[in-house]
Amino acid sequence: MSPPPDFPLSIPFDPSLSLDRIRAHLNTREIGATLSVHEEVDSTNRILADLARAGASHGTVVVAESQTAGRGRLGRPWISPRGVNLYASILLTTAYASSAITWIPLLAAVAVVRAITTLAGLSLRVKWPNDVLVPRDGGERKLAGILVEAISGGQAGAKAVVVGIGINVNMPAEAFPEGLRPSATSLLIETGHSVARAPLLAALLGEMERLHNQLRDHGADGIAAAYQSLCDTLGKQVRIELAGSGPIEGTAEGLAPDGALRLRTREGKILEIRAGDVVHLR
Repeated sequence: MSPPPDFPLSIPFDPSLSLDRIRAHLNTREIGATLSVHEEVDSTNRILADLARAGASHGTVVVAESQTAGRGRLGRPWISPRGVNLYASILLTTAYASSAITWIPLLAAVAVVRAITTLAGLSLRVKWPNDVLVPRDGGERKLAGILVEAISGGQAGAKAVVVGIGINVNMPAEAFPEGLRPSATSLLIETGHSVARAPLLAALLGEMERLHNQLRDHGADGIAAAYQSLCDTLGKQVRIELAGSGPIEGTAEGLAPDGALRLRTREGKILEIRAGDVVHLR
């Protein structure tokens, strides 16, 4: 297959993101049983949220070649060029214990790390809650991001969640906006070769199904242990930007039972942070 006429020739073209090729690699029972691939959408999360309200089943997946209004955490735009990266949203509607549902954003980070490690062999870390990072040159570069949104209304039920995942797969450094180049990376940059997206997506959906089933059937203990082994934030001095207030600094000492970050401030007070933008200081 040839690249589309408007495809940037400096970017390695991967023709593998088709429904047939994804299904050829997929080995799941529920997640991905209903799966659609779109050339272009505004946001895979928005499309899937609408489907959830209309009664879409657990495990429905929406994938797109490009997004015109992709979003990351805290409302930030997610750069979504066509034909090079992975943009997917997964609907989870299974009933969870109330103490388990808050672990889904962290569960998703574990799934992304495991899928990428299996296919690309990279050593990856996670910044709380779910930024997937590549340690490099004494710092870190972001490889993937996750946006989890609760869906209410319609037939989806109050506990339905959409898990949106964006992975930078085949973007060369020059394709990133200049302001992101020091802090972002891709599998192409890190491995030196292009990576087929269909088997990567299939591996990701397989990990999501295994971890989801573990959370549903056994609670959060196993997920917590897996996440803590990958989380680079724990033990570090951090600054956290909180919505509606100024930044706060301290030591990330651990996780609360619901996955919140336990922060010891410089005054010795212990806070539990459930939403915020973390910066690793050292």
